[in-house]
Amino acid sequence: MTLAAGIAEFVVSTRDVPAEDLDVVARSVFDTVGAALAGATSPQGRIVGEHVRATAGPARCTVLGAGYRTDAASAAYANGTFAHSDDFDDMGGYGHPSAPLVPALLAVAEHLGTAASGRDLCVAHCLGFEVAAALCGGYDQYDRCFHSTPVFGVLGATCGVARLLGLSVEQTVAALAIAATEAAGLGRATGTMVKPLHAGQAARNAVVAGLLARQGATGSPAVFEARGGFLESFVGHRALDADALVARLGAPFRAARTLFVKRFPCCGSNHSAVSALLDLVRTHGIGADDVDEVVVHGMTETSPVLRYPSPADGCEAKFSIRYALAAVLVRGGLGVDDFRDERWADPPVVAAMEKVRGEVVSRWTTSGAHKRRGNPITVRLRDGRELTASVPRSDLVGGPKAPLPEDQLLGKFRDNARRSLPAESVAAAEKAWRAVESTPDVRTAIATVEGSGTWRRQAS
Repeated sequence: MTLAAGIAEFVVSTRDVPAEDLDVVARSVFDTVGAALAGATSPQGRIVGEHVRATAGPARCTVLGAGYRTDAASAAYANGTFAHSDDFDDMGGYGHPSAPLVPALLAVAEHLGTAASGRDLCVAHCLGFEVAAALCGGYDQYDRCFHSTPVFGVLGATCGVARLLGLSVEQTVAALAIAATEAAGLGRATGTMVKPLHAGQAARNAVVAGLLARQGATGSPAVFEARGGFLESFVGHRALDADALVARLGAPFRAARTLFVKRFPCCGSNHSAVSALLDLVRTHGIGADDVDEVVVHGMTETSPVLRYPSPADGCEAKFSIRYALAAVLVRGGLGVDDFRDERWADPPVVAAMEKVRGEVVSRWTTSGAHKRRGNPITVRLRDGRELTASVPRSDLVGGPKAPLPEDQLLGKFRDNARRSLPAESVAAAEKAWRAVESTPDVRTAIATVEGSGTWRRQAS
């Protein structure tokens, strides 16, 4: 049995998914819809939304918050881009899983023209995430230079689409073969408008792969392990035990112990240090005027992606540890608007950035930092005191150990959704999407986030 066949059998035949995993996925679906509604008003979101509208196909599928419909692939492309535009979507497993998965599944749910339940959607998401996270194990996106979100995200989203479409094992193998040849996304796009497109293209390509397979298109059943296949091209070798990987799928499921809902709208590699500094700011009541220096320790694994010490726009600012910490010092927090409207260039923040220093340890140093340990910080104050704090990545609020509290999850959704929807629509959307797992027809939830296309928060 090929790896694609084993994966397809798992996707098609799995019937029982633990309630714990479905609940976590439902939170991610809720969170991703909110992130997409905010991202629709971002500079790159507006560009993609206008492009999709200008090239729109048959009006069957909703472009979130935009007030119009288009074909399934284009809707998935727009909504996937929206979801990742503010880097406020979830993370875990292989980068940003829900930004490709949710838009692809929503597009297919509407394209089908028949009722797909919220539980169907969550099960499809859970299965797709499981496969992509398993395939990504051991992949180093910095060494291989391809962004893991689109490379593995298109495969996960394709598995979810195949499940929602009710494809056979053979059709799912074909869909994976089609999707694997469309996996792409250069790491250098980090900090540019191109990075959010990665999620959009993965969602679009998953929809196309599923629909083509449904129509009878085929591909190589050995697309993963064969010479010139996915593994050799992206991982660099074909030495993978396919039987062992397939046997581990769903044993146990990964969603509940892997997915993180973000607190801050920037690269997740910032979050350990940002969380630590925010704790110190709130505990000790300090601000930029009280600080001489902030040292971020052990940036072995995070330095390749946090590559903008002096960001020139909001996209670069999301990948600047100096900007993120300076903004916390000056403003006492970090939100969507901190990366828009040229707030990255505010003189007090620019001045505070000069106080932030990243300590980059050689990756060859065995005693150096590891990404999962996070980045401890030391804050040296003008009065001579020295404060230290550390929040390991595994302990971040929003992750499996410390899920984002319900009031914060709802507050995040409201703040995101109000950027594309009026207040009364935000309330309806919150009610529908927070209960998405129990809805008999997901199209009723989608109807709450269509938007009018004429109302957009002026400050966005």
